[in-house]
Amino acid sequence: MRCLIIHNPASGPHSDEIFTFIHALSTAGDEIVLRFIGPELEREDAVADARSFDRIVVSGGDGTVANVLDLLRDCGVPILVFPSGTANLYFQNIGNAPDAAALAHACRAGVTAKVDMGELFWMDETGETRRHGFINIAGSGFDATIMQKAAPAKNDLGEIAYLLSALSTPEPQVAHFTIEHDGRVDEIDGISCMVGNTACIQNEINLFPDCRMDDGLLDIAVVKPTTLVGLLPTVAAAVLDPVGKGLGRPQFKTFQAKQAKITCKPSLGMQFDGEVIPNNSGVFGARVLPRCLDIIVDEFSNLHRG
Repeated sequence: MRCLIIHNPASGPHSDEIFTFIHALSTAGDEIVLRFIGPELEREDAVADARSFDRIVVSGGDGTVANVLDLLRDCGVPILVFPSGTANLYFQNIGNAPDAAALAHACRAGVTAKVDMGELFWMDETGETRRHGFINIAGSGFDATIMQKAAPAKNDLGEIAYLLSALSTPEPQVAHFTIEHDGRVDEIDGISCMVGNTACIQNEINLFPDCRMDDGLLDIAVVKPTTLVGLLPTVAAAVLDPVGKGLGRPQFKTFQAKQAKITCKPSLGMQFDGEVIPNNSGVFGARVLPRCLDIIVDEFSNLHRG
């Protein structure tokens, strides 16, 4: 088996566990190629020959995984996501067993599920239209503020950095969102507009109760105007009903769509998969890229069809 491993050594507190995985995976006759992405090796160069391998492993946090998977769309090679980052939300949504030996076994077995990605469009500070694939959630508003404030400390503090960031914003700014989606237009005031490709966030809480990674749809949620304290009913509902099928998500207005254009006035910044991006226009677009990734799954994943 020829296996390409793309690893970000600066991704987070679990970075070194990739070596335990390699030890568990390797057997006589294998060719294991490990490439460290960073200042000396750009991700585009790291995946230039990816299609010549039997397996690809992407090791890093959500930002790293999103960046690399965006380059591997429709490559046709089974891809294993290895959780080396801070939150590892995409890995949690896949649902594989997290043990390095179990992931090595799944990698060799090579059972895959075809899953979607989201694609985000926005205008940068020079007026140029930019695009990027996303795997979890993109959005504008309170979520972008949390990511921006947490960025300097997330490698040192882990997920606590996100909590401290949220607590430092007791009264999130309200904006007016115009959402054009699949031929419809909705106008809503809120503190955040999120577009999701996956559903689960920290503590296995399902943010978008009807979301699946393979349904060919994006899930859109606007959080209605409130304070941090005012979000407690939604937090309580999420704790008591993580799946979200019983109590739902109070203070959320939700949609499903294949594509959407979202205008936020005033602009509240943007993020995708935890990465803050410069966008002062307050306008962004998103669309689903259906079944463009062959993600390796094990029997614990809800994507497993065996």
